[in-house]
Amino acid sequence: MKSHFGLLGLVHSVVVRSRIKGVATTEEEALRRVRQSNPGLMICSDQLEQGDGFSLCRRAIKVVSDLKVLMVITSDGLTSDGLEVSRALDSGAMAVVCEQDFLSPEMEVMQSLLTAANNKYYVSSRARARMQKPELIVESPQSLTPREKEILILMLKGASDRDISDQLLISIYTVKDYGKSIRSKYQVKSRLQLISMLLGQRFASGAALALR
Repeated sequence: MKSHFGLLGLVHSVVVRSRIKGVATTEEEALRRVRQSNPGLMICSDQLEQGDGFSLCRRAIKVVSDLKVLMVITSDGLTSDGLEVSRALDSGAMAVVCEQDFLSPEMEVMQSLLTAANNKYYVSSRARARMQKPELIVESPQSLTPREKEILILMLKGASDRDISDQLLISIYTVKDYGKSIRSKYQVKSRLQLISMLLGQRFASGAALALR
């Protein structure tokens, strides 16, 4: 982050102080610390005091091949091109959250860290809501119905069951039934596993997968 105090507060909110191997606000300083300490996790902001957070992520992973990166999107979305989430994942980040998630009671930051630690992808609901064309990361089984595809895309956009119910004018119980059917077809047990799997397919292949 551009602010030293902001970065310290960010890191302190998710890790034990004694395990912090270094704090930096510029790309080159952060890369130097990565080379020195060989960390297992790097929390990286998209905006740095000097340099670029996405570039830092790519370079750091080349130094430490098994490095897990949590990218924090700090821009408000109004003055950006809306591509930060895709850029973060393309740069090698396994987890992406928004700055506002650190103040959220949903504990998505902790969930993102646990998921990344297990070599799976995680994008918080706030971050997913800012993704452009999330349908491009969905590979749909032949048996998925048009309505199930529609609901799955809304899930990827970060919509809750209640949001989907209100938007599609169907009962929340119907939404839950569709969700159960979708998870069954993808052979996963939770929405988190579903989204993580879809993100993993998209960025492991290096190419967008479109709905059929």
